[in-house]
Amino acid sequence: MEIQQFLYLAATVVFAVACRTFDNRFLQKLGWLAYLGASYLGGYFLTGSHAAGAFGIALWFMLPWLEIVGRVRQLRFPIKSEVKHRFPPSREVFPDLAELSRETESVGFVEAGDTGWKWSETDHFMRLFYNSEMRTQASIALAQQGEFAFSYVSLTSRTKDGVTITTTNYPFAPTMQFSPQQRVNRQVYAESMEKLVAAHQAFLAKNELSGELEELDTEELSNYIERDMSAQIDHNITIGVIEPAGEGVFRYSWRGCFYLWFQVVKDMIRV
Repeated sequence: MEIQQFLYLAATVVFAVACRTFDNRFLQKLGWLAYLGASYLGGYFLTGSHAAGAFGIALWFMLPWLEIVGRVRQLRFPIKSEVKHRFPPSREVFPDLAELSRETESVGFVEAGDTGWKWSETDHFMRLFYNSEMRTQASIALAQQGEFAFSYVSLTSRTKDGVTITTTNYPFAPTMQFSPQQRVNRQVYAESMEKLVAAHQAFLAKNELSGELEELDTEELSNYIERDMSAQIDHNITIGVIEPAGEGVFRYSWRGCFYLWFQVVKDMIRV
C-alpha cells in the first residue's frame, strides 16, 4: 500500500469516527457508510482487486453470522421466566432511572412498582407505571449483560379482546417474531416521553383501538408482562424460530439463526 493510499484510507476512517460521534442520525448513517467505504478501500488498495474491496464490505455482514452460529445458537433460554419484584439498580449502573421516572410521572403516569427477570445471561430490570385515563402502562427498562447495558422505555395498552399494543424506543431489532396478538410500534428516535406518548396515541388511532382499551389492574402488571413473554415464546416455537432444547429451555433453530442474522443486517442498514 502506497503512502498516498494509506492517507486516503486513514482520512476515511477518521471521517467515519467523527460522524459517529455526533448525536444526529443522518451524520451517524454517513459515518457508517464511510466505514463501509474504508473497508472497500482497504481491500482494494491491498490487492488492486475490486472483488477484494467488495469482500471487505461483506465482512461487516458476515461477522454477525459467525457470532450467531458460534455463540447464540449454543445458548439455552428458559421457556418460562418468572417476572417478580426487584430492587432498582444502583445509580452507577442506571444513572438515568430517576430522571426518566420524573419525566414519566410528568405526563400523567403513576409509579406501580419495580420488577424484573433473568433471561439466560441477561438481567432485566423494569420500573412500571400506569395512566388510568389513557389505560396505558409505561415501563422504564434496563437490560444488563456483564459490562454491556442499555435502557429503553415502552408504552403498552391492551384491548378487551386480548390484543397488546406497544410503542417503544427499544434500540435493537426484535430477537423473536411477535405473536398475532402483539402489535409493536418502534420509535427508536423518540427523544422524550411526550413524543413517545404522542406516537403511541397516533398508533392506537391508526389501528382504531382507542375506544376498545381494557382497564388494567396495577397489581397485575408484572403478570401481564409474563403472559406476553410466554405468548411470544409459544408463537416462535410454533413457527420454528426457536425449538425446545431440554427440560424447560429452548434454543434458536437454524431458521431462527437466519432470522436473527437478517434482523442484525436490517439494523446495520438502518443505522
